[in-house]
Amino acid sequence: MKIAETGDKKEILKYLRQEISACVYLYIDILNYDISTDKMTVWIEQSSKGIQMVVMKYYDSFQIYSHDRNCSLDGVVQLIEKYRVSMISGQKEIIERLENICLLYKASYGKVFLMDGYRQLNTTIHVERAFESQARQIAELICMDKEIGSHYKVEDLEAQLVGRFHTGTGRSYIIKDKEKIVAHSATYAETEDIAVVGGTIILPEYRNTEYYMVISNYILEKLLKEGKKVFTFAASDRMIRYHEVLHKSCEEYGKLELKKHEEKEKIL
Repeated sequence: MKIAETGDKKEILKYLRQEISACVYLYIDILNYDISTDKMTVWIEQSSKGIQMVVMKYYDSFQIYSHDRNCSLDGVVQLIEKYRVSMISGQKEIIERLENICLLYKASYGKVFLMDGYRQLNTTIHVERAFESQARQIAELICMDKEIGSHYKVEDLEAQLVGRFHTGTGRSYIIKDKEKIVAHSATYAETEDIAVVGGTIILPEYRNTEYYMVISNYILEKLLKEGKKVFTFAASDRMIRYHEVLHKSCEEYGKLELKKHEEKEKIL
């Protein structure tokens, strides 16, 4: 496992492009950003046949991808021991193997969906694009939700949102009640032709409304009209059933989250 350099970028993207639905965050982030920044580092494992694995550290998380689900995990385990990130994600088969090694991490699994259609809704609910000044409130809203925000720190998520606003690699849409943000959805990663929708959250006291359907449909309609291929991730049985009715399932994924009370313990 070696740290990737600028000259490796083209070959990495070629490798990832063969199976984008299994590595969409890796692909978009490496395409959009420099191969190495203060917030992002990329490692590759190579053989005589070329690249065998790509690992990206983005803030406090790892993204892992390999064509070979039975690849060696020795290099990844060494990185996990060294950096002790809060979250690790990748293909289901690879995360299942890591779950048996990294015992202080808690595993969960889900599906990746291609969101290829939206509904025509007749509603008076107003959805608006969020500003940078609202990033803190959005981050707090997401982090209060165990399913989608438990592995984030508010400050880190706020910084990620602001960074995406600045670079044009992500955008947020919100519904407000007076001045309070009560619903949110975003592109967590975006290129000219691909987007990943995430961070869709409704305040608990507003969940018996049509806010979820309105905001999720609003952002999807906008992205599809721009000609983008749109992916999203679902982990709970409820959300998987919801997307299976509407969208195409194209990959299974897993993630490992560091158990909070054991952050100071040895990882393995």
